[in-house]
Amino acid sequence: MRTDRNRSLPAIAATAAGRTAKAARSTAVTAVLAARGHGRALAVLALVACGVATAPAAASTPGPAAASGAGQTGESAPERAPARSCSVLLAPIRPGETFSRVLKEACADTIEQADQAAVGAARTSAQAASTLLLEAADNINQGLPRYRWWGSAGPCDTAGYGIRDLGVMWNDRISSWRQGHSRCNYLNVWEHNSYQGAKTYWHNWTQVNYVGNAWNDRISSMHIHYEP
Repeated sequence: MRTDRNRSLPAIAATAAGRTAKAARSTAVTAVLAARGHGRALAVLALVACGVATAPAAASTPGPAAASGAGQTGESAPERAPARSCSVLLAPIRPGETFSRVLKEACADTIEQADQAAVGAARTSAQAASTLLLEAADNINQGLPRYRWWGSAGPCDTAGYGIRDLGVMWNDRISSWRQGHSRCNYLNVWEHNSYQGAKTYWHNWTQVNYVGNAWNDRISSMHIHYEP
């Protein structure tokens, strides 16, 4: 009959390891049963303590760059898109009105192209008397791009022309301007649409090469008219 005395050392070691593992599993089961009343977390800890399970990996928290997506492509946040040159044909302010109606507006890569699209070489009857009222620029010293307003009824009178808003492309962009016609000699500007917010004006200025730090990139609505 075969006895443990006649067994090889590797076989004896394997048997001992098996008994140790079986004991560990038994202890783990006992620990789980004991911790069952205290929830799943304690049961897992019991298994970990007995070497039967491994601790779950902690969830990583993304840093500010990962959370926002910044730095993943090496690109910086996009800057404000450059404005194109635009030309607008306005109707004069009539009794009971506060703002001019926009008859036509066009934007292009050059101010000449915008003028062509807005007032045209072959003018309709409404455009026949169109007069340049005002030209504004996105940069100081009348730098490009530019924005022009044309009056469909000729030069300014005391009622003049009112610009309710400058639109998405030109709002808060004006840095310089110049007079289009000598009778359009009084310019009021506001910081918000529809003549709202802070206000300033220029009277009898034919050209302003810089509107100043207080008003640079701040103008949102305007009124231009004649005043002696």
